[in-house]
Amino acid sequence: MESREQEQYGELLFSHAHTQEVARLEALADALDQGTFQDLQRLPLRQGWRCLDVGAGLGTVGAWLARRCSSGNVVMADRDPRHLRSRAGRNVGVRQFDVTLDEFPEGSFDLIHARWLLSHLPSRQTVVERMVRWLAPGGWLVIEDLARFPLEAVRDPLYRKVSLAMCDAVGRRIGTDCHWARTLPEPLRAAGLTSVHAEVRISTVGPTPIGRFWRLSAEQLALDLRRDFGVTPGELVAFIRKVTASDFTAPGLATVAAAGQRT
Repeated sequence: MESREQEQYGELLFSHAHTQEVARLEALADALDQGTFQDLQRLPLRQGWRCLDVGAGLGTVGAWLARRCSSGNVVMADRDPRHLRSRAGRNVGVRQFDVTLDEFPEGSFDLIHARWLLSHLPSRQTVVERMVRWLAPGGWLVIEDLARFPLEAVRDPLYRKVSLAMCDAVGRRIGTDCHWARTLPEPLRAAGLTSVHAEVRISTVGPTPIGRFWRLSAEQLALDLRRDFGVTPGELVAFIRKVTASDFTAPGLATVAAAGQRT
């Protein structure tokens, strides 16, 4: 394979300007939101908390936090906030923000949340440590990220082949590490957080939100899969049909969720 310079997530691949990106992010939110809300509800949430949602996407998590912390405030931050602007309101701010470059003052937030973000970034531990600095004493950092290990155990050969090729394609194209989340919660402990805990959730493809997400992701990766990973056009068509079919069920990516508190 020829070597090509990596781009950033959302620069071309998974760009918010893509005609199907809102549908892809809606499917992901439909698949993950309830698990996220359950994780956040386990924290001692208070109405006056100052919250930051990093890589906020469509803003579904930030909107939930705004309702729960109604006398506090929520900042929804994303490198491309075009789909967040309609969320701005009385206790919700929207900010164009690159978590690898931009800063908040130390102690700005009582809760910081990031979902399916850090695996796409370089210098992940540095980003974790920067977010910890933005926490007030007693504040919580919640990180959820994707992991590919359920796909490695799948028995269906076509689904396994194309799904693992997708993971490799995003790694080659935008630097995504589909293994990094398996190190959680250790990055939080290494950053000095306490009361650290973690859990793993696995969604299934088929006539499900994560099935729609995986189909739409494959469609955006179609050229990479054919050119760089030997996925034939026929295999890709069969895969796209399979992952949303009513008679097919298989594990998708795992979400590893970890939380820790700044003392």
